[in-house]
Amino acid sequence: MVRKAHIPTMAIGLITGVRQAEEIIASGKADFICMARGAIWYPRWAWHAAEELGAEAPYAPRAMPAHPDARPSVFPNRQKPAA
Repeated sequence: MVRKAHIPTMAIGLITGVRQAEEIIASGKADFICMARGAIWYPRWAWHAAEELGAEAPYAPRAMPAHPDARPSVFPNRQKPAA
């Protein structure tokens, strides 16, 4: 039985994979996810998740040197996110 809370809901707990997080959101099981261990272990998780899903995540101005576009030779197989 699905109950509607009529407020945004979050999923938490052992969410570590990009596809796992995407499935939770896409299936409507939650409106957003919260990560703790995964983000602490891998602080660039959101950037890499966006890359895997073909999206572009915002980079802070001081982090722009880390953007894959800044070093195309390091990321030769990078697919440009759809505009």
